[in-house]
Amino acid sequence: MRLLTHDRSGIPIFFIIFAATVFFLSLDSVIGYVSDFLVEQNTSVFGISLFVCISAVFILGSAVLFRFITNTTAKIRSNLIHLRILHIVSLATVLILVAILTILLTEILLFSEYSVMLLVVTAAISPTVAAGVMVVSSYILISWYRFNRSSYVVLIFALAFSINVYAFVYTTIRDISGLMEKDQIITPQSEVVYSSDAYEPGSIEMLLFNAYKYAATTSFLLLLVGSAIMLRHYSSKIGRTKFWILVLLPSLYYVTILLDTLGIYAPQSETDLFNYYVYSSLNGIVGGALLGFLFWSISRTMRPNKSVSNYLLICSYGFVLLSIATVGQVSVAVYPPYGFATYAMLTLSSYMIIIGLYAAASSISQDVRLRQYIKDLTMKDSSFLAAIGHAQLEKQVRSKASDLEDVVKEQRMELEKKSGVQSSIQEQDIKQYLLEVLQEVDKHKTGG
Repeated sequence: MRLLTHDRSGIPIFFIIFAATVFFLSLDSVIGYVSDFLVEQNTSVFGISLFVCISAVFILGSAVLFRFITNTTAKIRSNLIHLRILHIVSLATVLILVAILTILLTEILLFSEYSVMLLVVTAAISPTVAAGVMVVSSYILISWYRFNRSSYVVLIFALAFSINVYAFVYTTIRDISGLMEKDQIITPQSEVVYSSDAYEPGSIEMLLFNAYKYAATTSFLLLLVGSAIMLRHYSSKIGRTKFWILVLLPSLYYVTILLDTLGIYAPQSETDLFNYYVYSSLNGIVGGALLGFLFWSISRTMRPNKSVSNYLLICSYGFVLLSIATVGQVSVAVYPPYGFATYAMLTLSSYMIIIGLYAAASSISQDVRLRQYIKDLTMKDSSFLAAIGHAQLEKQVRSKASDLEDVVKEQRMELEKKSGVQSSIQEQDIKQYLLEVLQEVDKHKTGG
Protein backbone atom coordinates (compact mmCIF):
# COMPACT_ATOMS: atom_id res chain seq x y z
CA MET A 1 0.00 0.00 0.00
CA ARG A 2 1.51 3.31 -1.05
CA LEU A 3 0.19 5.10 2.02
CA LEU A 4 2.52 3.08 4.18
CA THR A 5 5.71 3.74 2.24
CA HIS A 6 8.61 5.26 4.15
CA ASP A 7 10.53 8.49 3.88
CA ARG A 8 14.32 8.68 4.07
CA SER A 9 14.31 8.38 7.86
CA GLY A 10 12.44 5.06 7.65
CA ILE A 11 9.26 6.44 9.26
CA PRO A 12 5.99 5.57 7.46
CA ILE A 13 4.60 8.61 5.66
CA PHE A 14 1.11 7.61 6.77
CA PHE A 15 2.17 7.81 10.42
CA ILE A 16 3.72 11.25 9.86
CA ILE A 17 0.45 12.52 8.36
CA PHE A 18 -1.58 10.98 11.18
CA ALA A 19 0.71 12.47 13.85
CA ALA A 20 0.43 15.90 12.20
CA THR A 21 -3.37 15.53 12.10
CA VAL A 22 -3.51 14.66 15.80
CA PHE A 23 -1.22 17.55 16.75
CA PHE A 24 -3.06 20.25 14.77
CA LEU A 25 -6.53 18.99 15.68
CA SER A 26 -5.54 18.90 19.36
CA LEU A 27 -4.33 22.48 19.03
CA ASP A 28 -7.59 23.37 17.28
CA SER A 29 -9.73 21.87 20.05
CA VAL A 30 -7.77 23.51 22.88
CA ILE A 31 -7.86 26.97 21.24
CA GLY A 32 -11.57 26.55 20.53
CA TYR A 33 -12.15 25.58 24.16
CA VAL A 34 -10.54 28.78 25.54
CA SER A 35 -11.27 31.22 22.69
CA ASP A 36 -12.78 33.81 25.02
CA PHE A 37 -9.30 34.22 26.53
CA LEU A 38 -7.59 34.47 23.12
CA VAL A 39 -9.73 36.85 21.06
CA GLU A 40 -6.85 39.18 20.16
CA GLN A 41 -4.50 36.33 19.26
CA ASN A 42 -7.12 34.43 17.24
CA THR A 43 -8.10 37.42 15.09
CA SER A 44 -4.50 38.36 14.31
CA VAL A 45 -2.77 37.44 11.05
CA PHE A 46 -1.01 34.62 12.84
CA GLY A 47 -4.28 33.33 14.32
CA ILE A 48 -6.01 33.27 10.94
CA SER A 49 -2.97 31.69 9.28
CA LEU A 50 -2.93 28.97 11.94
CA PHE A 51 -6.62 28.26 11.34
CA VAL A 52 -5.95 27.92 7.59
CA CYS A 53 -3.08 25.52 8.35
CA ILE A 54 -5.28 23.43 10.69
CA SER A 55 -7.99 23.29 8.01
CA ALA A 56 -5.50 22.08 5.39
CA VAL A 57 -4.19 19.37 7.71
CA PHE A 58 -7.77 18.27 8.47
CA ILE A 59 -8.56 17.90 4.77
CA LEU A 60 -5.33 16.01 4.02
CA GLY A 61 -5.64 13.81 7.11
CA SER A 62 -9.28 12.91 6.34
CA ALA A 63 -8.37 11.91 2.78
CA VAL A 64 -5.43 9.76 3.86
CA LEU A 65 -7.35 8.09 6.70
CA PHE A 66 -10.32 7.28 4.49
CA ARG A 67 -8.10 5.76 1.85
CA PHE A 68 -6.43 3.61 4.51
CA ILE A 69 -9.83 2.44 5.81
CA THR A 70 -11.11 1.74 2.30
CA ASN A 71 -8.11 -0.42 1.38
CA THR A 72 -7.98 -2.25 4.72
CA THR A 73 -11.67 -3.16 5.11
CA ALA A 74 -12.67 -3.97 1.53
CA LYS A 75 -13.25 -7.69 2.22
CA ILE A 76 -15.24 -7.30 5.42
CA ARG A 77 -17.47 -4.61 3.88
CA SER A 78 -18.24 -6.87 0.93
CA ASN A 79 -19.90 -9.35 3.31
CA LEU A 80 -22.07 -6.93 5.30
CA ILE A 81 -24.40 -4.40 3.68
CA HIS A 82 -24.67 -2.30 6.86
CA LEU A 83 -20.93 -1.64 6.82
CA ARG A 84 -21.09 -0.68 3.15
CA ILE A 85 -23.85 1.81 3.95
CA LEU A 86 -21.86 3.27 6.86
CA HIS A 87 -18.84 3.60 4.60
CA ILE A 88 -20.75 5.51 1.92
CA VAL A 89 -22.51 7.75 4.46
CA SER A 90 -19.25 8.52 6.26
CA LEU A 91 -17.53 9.40 2.98
CA ALA A 92 -20.42 11.63 1.90
CA THR A 93 -20.41 13.38 5.28
CA VAL A 94 -16.68 14.06 5.14
CA LEU A 95 -17.00 15.48 1.61
CA ILE A 96 -19.87 17.79 2.64
CA LEU A 97 -17.97 19.04 5.70
CA VAL A 98 -14.85 19.67 3.60
CA ALA A 99 -17.01 21.69 1.18
CA ILE A 100 -18.42 23.74 4.08
CA LEU A 101 -14.93 24.34 5.43
CA THR A 102 -13.77 25.49 1.98
CA ILE A 103 -16.62 28.02 1.85
CA LEU A 104 -15.74 29.20 5.37
CA LEU A 105 -12.11 29.74 4.42
CA THR A 106 -13.11 31.62 1.27
CA GLU A 107 -15.39 33.99 3.17
CA ILE A 108 -12.79 34.61 5.90
CA LEU A 109 -9.90 35.23 3.49
CA LEU A 110 -11.85 37.39 1.03
CA PHE A 111 -14.36 39.21 3.24
CA SER A 112 -13.02 38.88 6.82
CA GLU A 113 -16.36 37.44 7.94
CA TYR A 114 -18.43 34.29 7.61
CA SER A 115 -22.08 33.22 7.81
CA VAL A 116 -23.14 31.51 11.04
CA MET A 117 -25.50 29.32 8.97
CA LEU A 118 -22.45 27.37 7.80
CA LEU A 119 -21.88 26.36 11.43
CA VAL A 120 -25.59 25.57 11.90
CA VAL A 121 -25.45 23.16 8.94
CA THR A 122 -22.27 21.61 10.35
CA ALA A 123 -23.90 21.17 13.79
CA ALA A 124 -26.89 19.54 12.10
CA ILE A 125 -24.72 17.12 10.10
CA SER A 126 -21.60 16.05 12.01
CA PRO A 127 -22.92 14.81 15.40
CA THR A 128 -26.24 13.69 13.88
CA VAL A 129 -24.57 11.40 11.35
CA ALA A 130 -22.18 10.19 14.08
CA ALA A 131 -25.25 9.30 16.18
CA GLY A 132 -26.69 7.43 13.19
CA VAL A 133 -23.42 5.53 12.81
CA MET A 134 -23.66 4.53 16.48
CA VAL A 135 -27.29 3.36 16.07
CA VAL A 136 -26.48 1.16 13.07
CA SER A 137 -23.39 -0.18 14.83
CA SER A 138 -25.41 -1.11 17.92
CA TYR A 139 -27.88 -2.95 15.66
CA ILE A 140 -25.04 -4.86 13.95
CA LEU A 141 -23.51 -5.90 17.28
CA ILE A 142 -26.84 -6.95 18.83
CA SER A 143 -27.65 -8.97 15.70
CA TRP A 144 -24.25 -10.62 15.97
CA TYR A 145 -24.92 -11.51 19.61
CA ARG A 146 -28.23 -13.18 18.70
CA PHE A 147 -26.32 -15.71 16.58
CA ASN A 148 -23.29 -15.96 18.87
CA ARG A 149 -24.42 -15.85 22.51
CA SER A 150 -20.92 -16.43 23.85
CA SER A 151 -19.71 -13.05 22.49
CA TYR A 152 -21.11 -11.02 25.39
CA VAL A 153 -18.38 -8.42 24.88
CA VAL A 154 -20.30 -7.14 21.85
CA LEU A 155 -23.16 -6.18 24.19
CA ILE A 156 -20.77 -3.97 26.13
CA PHE A 157 -19.75 -2.20 22.93
CA ALA A 158 -23.41 -1.94 21.84
CA LEU A 159 -24.31 -0.31 25.17
CA ALA A 160 -21.39 2.13 24.88
CA PHE A 161 -22.44 3.12 21.36
CA SER A 162 -26.08 3.51 22.47
CA ILE A 163 -25.04 5.91 25.25
CA ASN A 164 -22.99 7.86 22.74
CA VAL A 165 -26.17 8.40 20.72
CA TYR A 166 -27.51 10.58 23.54
CA ALA A 167 -24.23 12.50 23.73
CA PHE A 168 -24.25 13.24 19.99
CA VAL A 169 -27.95 14.13 19.82
CA TYR A 170 -27.52 16.47 22.80
CA THR A 171 -24.53 18.05 21.06
CA THR A 172 -26.60 18.74 17.94
CA ILE A 173 -29.51 20.31 19.84
CA ARG A 174 -27.27 22.35 22.14
CA ASP A 175 -25.09 23.70 19.35
CA ILE A 176 -27.91 24.58 16.96
CA SER A 177 -29.78 26.28 19.79
CA GLY A 178 -26.69 28.27 20.75
CA LEU A 179 -25.89 29.24 17.17
CA MET A 180 -29.40 30.52 16.47
CA GLU A 181 -28.82 33.16 19.17
CA LYS A 182 -25.67 34.44 17.45
CA ASP A 183 -25.36 37.19 14.85
CA GLN A 184 -25.97 35.96 11.31
CA ILE A 185 -22.56 37.28 10.24
CA ILE A 186 -19.49 36.63 12.39
CA THR A 187 -16.62 39.15 12.23
CA PRO A 188 -13.43 39.74 14.24
CA GLN A 189 -15.47 42.12 16.42
CA SER A 190 -18.13 39.53 17.32
CA GLU A 191 -18.45 38.76 21.03
CA VAL A 192 -17.24 35.34 22.20
CA VAL A 193 -19.77 33.82 24.61
CA TYR A 194 -20.08 30.19 25.75
CA SER A 195 -23.74 29.33 26.33
CA SER A 196 -22.84 26.79 29.03
CA ASP A 197 -21.39 29.60 31.16
CA ALA A 198 -24.90 31.03 31.48
CA TYR A 199 -26.51 27.80 32.75
CA GLU A 200 -28.04 28.26 36.20
CA PRO A 201 -27.37 25.56 38.84
CA GLY A 202 -30.36 23.22 38.98
CA SER A 203 -31.76 24.40 35.64
CA ILE A 204 -32.85 21.93 32.96
CA GLU A 205 -29.96 23.13 30.80
CA MET A 206 -27.43 22.35 33.55
CA LEU A 207 -29.02 18.96 34.26
CA LEU A 208 -28.85 17.98 30.60
CA PHE A 209 -25.27 19.29 30.37
CA ASN A 210 -24.19 17.22 33.39
CA ALA A 211 -26.02 14.20 32.00
CA TYR A 212 -24.01 14.67 28.81
CA LYS A 213 -20.76 14.63 30.81
CA TYR A 214 -21.77 11.48 32.71
CA ALA A 215 -22.90 9.79 29.49
CA ALA A 216 -19.59 10.56 27.77
CA THR A 217 -17.62 9.22 30.73
CA THR A 218 -19.77 6.08 31.05
CA SER A 219 -19.47 5.35 27.33
CA PHE A 220 -15.70 5.74 27.48
CA LEU A 221 -15.40 3.39 30.47
CA LEU A 222 -17.61 0.78 28.78
CA LEU A 223 -15.44 0.96 25.65
CA LEU A 224 -12.39 0.52 27.87
CA VAL A 225 -13.88 -2.51 29.65
CA GLY A 226 -14.98 -4.08 26.36
CA SER A 227 -11.57 -3.48 24.81
CA ALA A 228 -9.81 -5.03 27.82
CA ILE A 229 -11.99 -8.15 27.64
CA MET A 230 -11.60 -8.44 23.87
CA LEU A 231 -7.82 -7.99 23.89
CA ARG A 232 -6.99 -9.94 27.06
CA HIS A 233 -6.22 -13.05 24.96
CA TYR A 234 -3.21 -11.16 23.59
CA SER A 235 -2.02 -9.63 26.88
CA SER A 236 0.86 -12.13 27.01
CA LYS A 237 2.22 -10.69 23.76
CA ILE A 238 3.06 -7.34 25.41
CA GLY A 239 3.28 -8.58 29.01
CA ARG A 240 0.32 -8.83 31.42
CA THR A 241 1.57 -6.09 33.73
CA LYS A 242 2.01 -3.61 30.87
CA PHE A 243 -1.38 -4.62 29.47
CA TRP A 244 -3.29 -3.87 32.69
CA ILE A 245 -1.41 -0.62 33.23
CA LEU A 246 -2.52 0.46 29.75
CA VAL A 247 -6.09 -0.52 30.66
CA LEU A 248 -6.20 1.34 33.99
CA LEU A 249 -4.40 4.56 33.05
CA PRO A 250 -7.04 5.87 30.61
CA SER A 251 -9.86 5.36 33.12
CA LEU A 252 -7.99 7.13 35.93
CA TYR A 253 -7.11 10.05 33.70
CA TYR A 254 -10.45 10.36 31.93
CA VAL A 255 -12.70 10.46 35.02
CA THR A 256 -10.95 13.60 36.29
CA ILE A 257 -13.08 15.41 33.68
CA LEU A 258 -15.82 15.30 36.33
CA LEU A 259 -13.85 17.26 38.94
CA ASP A 260 -15.92 20.42 38.53
CA THR A 261 -19.20 18.54 38.02
CA LEU A 262 -18.72 16.73 41.35
CA GLY A 263 -17.72 19.97 43.06
CA ILE A 264 -14.22 18.70 43.90
CA TYR A 265 -12.41 21.64 42.33
CA ALA A 266 -13.48 25.23 41.64
CA PRO A 267 -11.08 27.74 39.97
CA GLN A 268 -10.55 30.90 42.05
CA SER A 269 -9.14 33.32 39.46
CA GLU A 270 -9.10 34.01 35.71
CA THR A 271 -5.67 32.40 35.44
CA ASP A 272 -6.86 29.32 37.35
CA LEU A 273 -9.92 29.18 35.11
CA PHE A 274 -7.84 29.38 31.92
CA ASN A 275 -5.44 26.69 33.14
CA TYR A 276 -8.32 24.46 34.21
CA TYR A 277 -10.07 24.81 30.83
CA VAL A 278 -6.83 23.92 29.03
CA TYR A 279 -6.41 20.93 31.36
CA SER A 280 -10.04 19.84 30.78
CA SER A 281 -9.68 20.03 27.01
CA LEU A 282 -6.49 17.96 27.11
CA ASN A 283 -7.94 15.54 29.66
CA GLY A 284 -10.29 13.71 27.32
CA ILE A 285 -7.72 13.80 24.54
CA VAL A 286 -5.07 12.10 26.68
CA GLY A 287 -7.59 9.53 27.97
CA GLY A 288 -8.55 8.58 24.42
CA ALA A 289 -4.91 8.57 23.33
CA LEU A 290 -4.03 6.12 26.12
CA LEU A 291 -6.85 3.80 25.04
CA GLY A 292 -5.66 4.12 21.46
CA PHE A 293 -2.13 3.25 22.63
CA LEU A 294 -3.47 -0.03 24.06
CA PHE A 295 -4.73 -1.07 20.62
CA TRP A 296 -1.56 0.21 18.97
CA SER A 297 0.61 -1.86 21.34
CA ILE A 298 -1.33 -5.05 20.57
CA SER A 299 -1.25 -4.28 16.83
CA ARG A 300 2.55 -4.19 16.89
CA THR A 301 2.60 -7.82 18.05
CA MET A 302 0.41 -8.75 15.07
CA ARG A 303 2.84 -7.43 12.43
CA PRO A 304 3.18 -10.86 10.72
CA ASN A 305 -0.58 -10.67 10.09
CA LYS A 306 -0.93 -7.27 8.41
CA SER A 307 -4.73 -7.37 8.09
CA VAL A 308 -5.43 -7.94 11.80
CA SER A 309 -2.73 -5.42 12.72
CA ASN A 310 -4.48 -2.85 10.52
CA TYR A 311 -7.87 -3.57 12.12
CA LEU A 312 -6.41 -2.75 15.51
CA LEU A 313 -4.65 0.32 14.12
CA ILE A 314 -7.95 1.64 12.78
CA CYS A 315 -9.40 1.26 16.30
CA SER A 316 -6.37 2.99 17.76
CA TYR A 317 -6.54 5.95 15.40
CA GLY A 318 -10.32 6.16 15.82
CA PHE A 319 -10.15 6.38 19.62
CA VAL A 320 -7.49 9.08 19.47
CA LEU A 321 -9.43 11.16 16.94
CA LEU A 322 -12.79 10.73 18.68
CA SER A 323 -11.33 11.91 21.98
CA ILE A 324 -10.20 15.08 20.18
CA ALA A 325 -13.45 15.47 18.23
CA THR A 326 -15.63 15.41 21.36
CA VAL A 327 -13.73 18.44 22.70
CA GLY A 328 -14.36 20.50 19.55
CA GLN A 329 -17.42 22.75 19.41
CA VAL A 330 -18.91 25.23 16.97
CA SER A 331 -21.67 26.74 19.12
CA VAL A 332 -19.39 29.57 20.29
CA ALA A 333 -18.97 30.84 16.70
CA VAL A 334 -15.55 32.41 17.27
CA TYR A 335 -13.60 34.21 14.54
CA PRO A 336 -12.05 32.29 12.88
CA PRO A 337 -14.11 29.20 13.90
CA TYR A 338 -11.52 27.26 15.90
CA GLY A 339 -12.93 23.87 16.84
CA PHE A 340 -14.60 23.34 13.45
CA ALA A 341 -12.03 20.85 12.15
CA THR A 342 -12.13 18.68 15.29
CA TYR A 343 -15.94 18.88 15.40
CA ALA A 344 -16.08 17.77 11.77
CA MET A 345 -14.04 14.67 12.68
CA LEU A 346 -16.90 13.17 14.78
CA THR A 347 -18.37 11.01 12.00
CA LEU A 348 -15.10 9.70 10.56
CA SER A 349 -13.61 8.86 13.97
CA SER A 350 -16.83 7.10 15.06
CA TYR A 351 -16.86 5.06 11.85
CA MET A 352 -13.19 4.13 12.33
CA ILE A 353 -13.87 2.77 15.83
CA ILE A 354 -16.92 0.80 14.72
CA ILE A 355 -15.44 -0.87 11.66
CA GLY A 356 -12.11 -1.46 13.41
CA LEU A 357 -13.77 -3.02 16.45
CA TYR A 358 -16.09 -5.14 14.33
CA ALA A 359 -13.24 -6.48 12.22
CA ALA A 360 -10.98 -7.08 15.23
CA ALA A 361 -13.78 -8.70 17.27
CA SER A 362 -14.71 -10.91 14.29
CA SER A 363 -11.09 -11.99 13.95
CA ILE A 364 -10.79 -12.74 17.66
CA SER A 365 -14.11 -14.63 17.63
CA GLN A 366 -12.77 -16.73 14.76
CA ASP A 367 -9.61 -17.37 16.76
CA VAL A 368 -11.63 -18.69 19.70
CA ARG A 369 -13.64 -20.97 17.40
CA LEU A 370 -10.47 -22.11 15.64
CA ARG A 371 -8.74 -22.91 18.93
CA GLN A 372 -11.77 -24.93 20.02
CA TYR A 373 -11.70 -26.71 16.66
CA ILE A 374 -8.02 -27.54 17.16
CA LYS A 375 -8.71 -28.85 20.65
CA ASP A 376 -11.68 -30.98 19.55
CA LEU A 377 -9.76 -32.33 16.57
CA THR A 378 -6.73 -33.17 18.71
CA MET A 379 -8.69 -34.75 21.56
CA LYS A 380 -10.64 -36.86 19.08
CA ASP A 381 -7.45 -38.16 17.48
CA SER A 382 -5.27 -38.40 20.58
CA SER A 383 -5.50 -42.15 21.23
CA PHE A 384 -2.10 -42.58 19.59
CA LEU A 385 -0.52 -41.17 22.78
CA ALA A 386 -1.48 -44.26 24.73
CA ALA A 387 1.12 -46.33 22.92
CA ILE A 388 3.93 -43.77 23.09
CA GLY A 389 6.77 -44.02 25.56
CA HIS A 390 8.00 -40.81 27.20
CA ALA A 391 11.30 -40.96 25.35
CA GLN A 392 9.43 -40.77 22.05
CA LEU A 393 6.76 -38.30 23.20
CA GLU A 394 8.24 -35.02 21.90
CA LYS A 395 9.09 -36.46 18.53
CA GLN A 396 5.66 -38.06 18.08
CA VAL A 397 3.82 -34.97 19.28
CA ARG A 398 5.59 -32.77 16.73
CA SER A 399 4.90 -35.32 14.01
CA LYS A 400 1.19 -35.45 14.89
CA ALA A 401 1.04 -31.64 15.03
CA SER A 402 2.37 -31.49 11.48
CA ASP A 403 -0.28 -33.99 10.33
CA LEU A 404 -3.12 -31.95 11.87
CA GLU A 405 -1.76 -28.58 10.76
CA ASP A 406 -3.06 -28.84 7.17
CA VAL A 407 -6.55 -29.74 8.40
CA VAL A 408 -6.58 -26.70 10.72
CA LYS A 409 -5.34 -24.42 7.93
CA GLU A 410 -8.28 -25.49 5.75
CA GLN A 411 -10.71 -24.69 8.58
CA ARG A 412 -9.10 -21.27 9.08
CA MET A 413 -9.38 -20.44 5.37
CA GLU A 414 -13.06 -21.49 5.38
CA LEU A 415 -13.83 -19.19 8.35
CA GLU A 416 -12.00 -16.28 6.71
CA LYS A 417 -13.89 -16.79 3.44
CA LYS A 418 -17.27 -16.70 5.21
CA SER A 419 -16.57 -13.55 7.26
CA GLY A 420 -14.16 -11.63 5.03
CA VAL A 421 -12.01 -11.11 8.15
CA GLN A 422 -8.55 -12.61 8.43
CA SER A 423 -7.77 -14.62 11.55
CA SER A 424 -4.94 -13.43 13.79
CA ILE A 425 -3.74 -17.03 14.24
CA GLN A 426 -0.73 -17.71 12.03
CA GLU A 427 0.94 -20.97 11.04
CA GLN A 428 3.38 -20.85 13.95
CA ASP A 429 0.45 -20.26 16.34
CA ILE A 430 -1.39 -23.30 14.97
CA LYS A 431 1.61 -25.55 15.50
CA GLN A 432 2.29 -24.14 18.97
CA TYR A 433 -1.32 -24.57 20.09
CA LEU A 434 -1.46 -28.11 18.70
CA LEU A 435 1.66 -28.93 20.71
CA GLU A 436 0.15 -27.43 23.85
CA VAL A 437 -3.08 -29.42 23.49
CA LEU A 438 -1.29 -32.67 22.73
CA GLN A 439 1.03 -32.20 25.71
CA GLU A 440 -2.00 -31.45 27.88
CA VAL A 441 -3.57 -34.72 26.72
CA ASP A 442 -0.38 -36.54 27.67
CA LYS A 443 -0.40 -34.96 31.14
CA HIS A 444 -3.91 -36.27 31.71
CA LYS A 445 -2.85 -39.69 30.49
CA THR A 446 0.23 -39.91 32.72
CA GLY A 447 -1.67 -38.38 35.63
CA GLY A 448 -4.31 -41.08 35.41
